[in-house]
Amino acid sequence: MKLKSLVKVSAVLLLVWSSLAPQCFAAVGGYRKATEGDDVVKNKLYPKKGRVEISGPNFGLILNQSYIDTYLVNGGFNYFWSETWGFGLDLSIALNKDRAERQCIENFYNDPDYEIGPECGGPDNITDANGNGLKGNYGPAYVNIREYNTIITGNAVWNPIYGKEIFFMSAVMNFDVYVNMGAGLAMSTFYQLDTDLANGKPSRGSFPAPGQTGDRPGAEPGEEDSYGTAGRPTAQKQSNVFLDAGVGQKIHFAKKFHFKGELRNHLVLGTPGGFDMFFTLTGGFGMRF
Repeated sequence: MKLKSLVKVSAVLLLVWSSLAPQCFAAVGGYRKATEGDDVVKNKLYPKKGRVEISGPNFGLILNQSYIDTYLVNGGFNYFWSETWGFGLDLSIALNKDRAERQCIENFYNDPDYEIGPECGGPDNITDANGNGLKGNYGPAYVNIREYNTIITGNAVWNPIYGKEIFFMSAVMNFDVYVNMGAGLAMSTFYQLDTDLANGKPSRGSFPAPGQTGDRPGAEPGEEDSYGTAGRPTAQKQSNVFLDAGVGQKIHFAKKFHFKGELRNHLVLGTPGGFDMFFTLTGGFGMRF
């Protein structure tokens, strides 16, 4: 066969092969044409549509409190009706611990003659280095403090980002970035601002002028029911509606499981100031079905 004829035959065979090969590989599942589209991540290992995710246990804390530390134990579930949208319910149990600042203001004492050195202290601080009694008296401050106990939330879940990352050119990490938007109910113990102590005296005020009689404000060291923890205003159990929004990320592994980190903002309505706002940071473990 002449060279020219061989070239023509080869060209015809190459043309036939290029037209038939895609169909042949597609028929046996060995070839799939890559095309651009809305679904830019192909072959998702962790699709969401029709799936239920159970999250927990998660652990976290409230970030922006002045007088107490609040730690959270959290759990919940999400259901997705599409790859982008879902609905979630979760429950948080809060554990509260007083900070040193709260102990300080609840035991703070007046010192009209500037004879007391430490700013905060107990009855032992009422004498000087020589054991002489000083003229200060306890004038604690009881400000509005809310201790959250239980937080129930219902949220729409928007999942705009699903992606894969490659580490060291071998390990692949699948992840989601999501946004929560919703509302809930916060159950709390509320200690209201109080300017009068249990002994009937104002916690702050003007001391009697030298040579004049009259009760000084605050409490004497022996009136231990009028300052510190014992002198707190009556605790009120309250439930408040709140709005919330947050952003988080899940890292998927082993086909069913994920780790999660989330930051949320809560706007609590109907408080003495009109509203309160607190931020929570949580992280934990979950699985999907």
